[in-house]
Amino acid sequence: MKPNTVVTLILSAALGNAAFSQDNDTPLKRQQRPARFQQFFTIRGVEFTKEQQVKIDDIYQKFLPRLTDNQSRWDGMITEGQQRVRREAQRKAQDAGKQGLELLRAVGAAVEWSTEQLKRRTEVKKQRDQLVAEIRTQLTALLTDEQRSKLQQTERARNQNQNRISPTHADVKYGPHGRHIMDVWLAKSDQPTPVLVSIHGGGFRGGNKSVSGGLLRQCLDSGISVVAITYRFSSQAIAPASFHDSARAVQFIRHHADEWNIAPTRFAATGGSAGAGISLWLGFHDDLADPNNEDPILRHSTRLTCMMVSAGQSSYDPRFIRKLFPEFETYKHGALAQLFDVDLNRLDELPEGKYRLFEEVSPIHHLTKDDVPAMLSYGGTFDQEVTNVNIGIHHARFGKVLKEWMDALGIRCDVYAGKEVLGGGPRVSTIDFLRQQFEMTD
Repeated sequence: MKPNTVVTLILSAALGNAAFSQDNDTPLKRQQRPARFQQFFTIRGVEFTKEQQVKIDDIYQKFLPRLTDNQSRWDGMITEGQQRVRREAQRKAQDAGKQGLELLRAVGAAVEWSTEQLKRRTEVKKQRDQLVAEIRTQLTALLTDEQRSKLQQTERARNQNQNRISPTHADVKYGPHGRHIMDVWLAKSDQPTPVLVSIHGGGFRGGNKSVSGGLLRQCLDSGISVVAITYRFSSQAIAPASFHDSARAVQFIRHHADEWNIAPTRFAATGGSAGAGISLWLGFHDDLADPNNEDPILRHSTRLTCMMVSAGQSSYDPRFIRKLFPEFETYKHGALAQLFDVDLNRLDELPEGKYRLFEEVSPIHHLTKDDVPAMLSYGGTFDQEVTNVNIGIHHARFGKVLKEWMDALGIRCDVYAGKEVLGGGPRVSTIDFLRQQFEMTD
């Protein structure tokens, strides 16, 4: 069974078939608001005030017709025969003692969907995700500063708790160096699973293997395995060591694909800052596979299906960065000087080999029309003022210029800067973008 089936079954069960008021003249009180769609109008960890609830009732009424139409389209897709199969599968699973996700997976696996149904389900789910994203944006806008602060604290605590999920394999060595290690979380599945490789940030001179607790849980629940890796710091080996280490980690995972039940053609990468840059570099660089290498690990592909990154740099070439930020000397960031072992005060006087190295490790330099989609997120806006090198090196301008290049090649590139979406359109969550690229349509 494909993982999104679980999500949609849960959603269908949660929505139910409760009746609801169509009277738009009188806002529904919260205690009178029907249960149908109610889950979309709450934020976990937030207790809304009475005044906020009145406004939420107005939002509910505004979205109710569109949600109702979407649910009708969803309900109308399953045939009577499929409904009988699902009911029988549910009875058998319950008799066998299955519950929760295990029960839902058993029920979902019993229903066979036609190609046309799968296509329609994808379209309807995409529309629903867009509606939910719009609702979430409007609810978030109602929050007070105190509620926002409390929500952030709650989410951090939740992520810390989720991050305690023990790896299936911990501290696995993928190479000879002490920092060539990875943690592996294998999703439970009868079929080979896609895998998300998490690459930590830290300016190439700090950090450790990690993955967002929330994303880890979402991936595992969706049937996506996760691997968090480390690599050599620039103080131990300058560029391109950290990039090649990460490539080897991808090859190592593919080398163990059969053992770990991983689909070798469905790989993605994620990371922040330096981890973002490495992820983009892997996605755009020509395949580093060496079929005749004596090391069997290096015979495997380094190619990816997609990348989802945050605060990432599309280029590490100081000359490129100097042009991108003419108003501030972002290109003199100490992490870049250490990464390349150069004096950036003498940028125009360096050996030719250093310039080639700048280009070699810059993701955008390797971009070609056969490359894969990317999602980039930034905390600041596109017009955020650059007042120091740290703001500059994590600026959304890096994403904007990459999107321009990728758009010209016809490759999907989603770029978010704060609440802004470059090019307009709805914002897609990281897990949904990942599912889309892995073609997990159920």
